[in-house]
Amino acid sequence: MLPAREASAMAGTRRKPGQLGPQIEGYRAWLAHRGYTSQTVRNMLADLGQLGLWMSRAGLVTANLGEDAMVAFVAARQAAGHRRTLGPRAMMPLLSYLREAGVTPEAKPPRTPLGALLGEYRMWLAGERGLAAATVLRYENTARRFLQQQAMDDGVLKPAGLAGADVNAFLLRECGRVSAGSAKGRVAELRAVLRFLYLQGLHAVAAGDGRAPSRWLAAGRAAAHDDGR
Repeated sequence: MLPAREASAMAGTRRKPGQLGPQIEGYRAWLAHRGYTSQTVRNMLADLGQLGLWMSRAGLVTANLGEDAMVAFVAARQAAGHRRTLGPRAMMPLLSYLREAGVTPEAKPPRTPLGALLGEYRMWLAGERGLAAATVLRYENTARRFLQQQAMDDGVLKPAGLAGADVNAFLLRECGRVSAGSAKGRVAELRAVLRFLYLQGLHAVAAGDGRAPSRWLAAGRAAAHDDGR
């Protein structure tokens, strides 16, 4: 039988459980099995209830819960001026329980350096360049092929090691398999990723000249023209 204070805390949580109300008993047992003290259990059950209410206000469902959502929840609590402050790590036991119970999806595999760089590139294309979604996808696909072929060394991403010869070699291969119109598109797509790498400080442009990528692309343009495609 639960102590009176813990039962009262749980009753308060049940009155306003939010979306996670059905998980209160399971989470309490999960915490108790792992040796958490009664006071800690009460606090963590209260956090579960607050998270459920926040999810309802934010329009989130349990399938959306993950590390990013926990960080957002903690930030929202801090912005609201809650006296008991939490760090994102404090919510990890609850996320672990929800995953073990099959309530939320398993953690996604960690992003690779290439995946993280492409994610930043995608945001740059949409935010800084203002490109449409379909265009962003096309540019990203070209960037992925280019970086996988030219900037990977034994699985390690090394964009700083790119040279003009690498750019031209990639373009020659691309121009050899696509139409003249598509070849011109590849030039624009490759120019964009080179510019992005330069702005991010991930690629040393020759002699510090921001227009160097244009010079590197000359051979690719000439190849497309000579091909008569």
